Amino acid sequence: MHLIRNACEAVDPGSTILWTMSLLPEQLCLSIQNGGDPIALDSLPKLTQPFYSTKAEGTGLGLAIVKRIVEAHLGSLSITSSEPEGTIVQVQLPLQHQSYQTLVNQEAE
Repeated sequence: MHLIRNACEAVDPGSTILWTMSLLPEQLCLSIQNGGDPIALDSLPKLTQPFYSTKAEGTGLGLAIVKRIVEAHLGSLSITSSEPEGTIVQVQLPLQHQSYQTLVNQEAE
C-alpha cells in the first residue's frame, strides 16, 4: 500500500504507474515505476530511514516499514530514480530460503 501510494503522490494526474511482477526460479520480483520527477540523488539512500520524508506532510515511516517487512521475509528493496524513467522501486522476495524454511519448521513444532 505504501509503495503504490508513494508512486501515485509523485506523479501528475493522468500519469502512468507501471506495476510488474515476475516469478523467477528462486524469487518473486515486484517493480513499481512512476514517470514523475526523479528524486534527488542525495535523498535516495535516506528514503527508507525512519522519519525521513521528501513530502511536506510525510511522516517518513511508510518506506521504513516496507523495508523492515521485506527484510523480515529475507528479501531486498531497492530504489532508483532518473530521467526519463522516473522512480523505480524493486522488491525481491525469496521463494525458498534455508533460514525461512528453518523458521517455518520451528513454528510447526
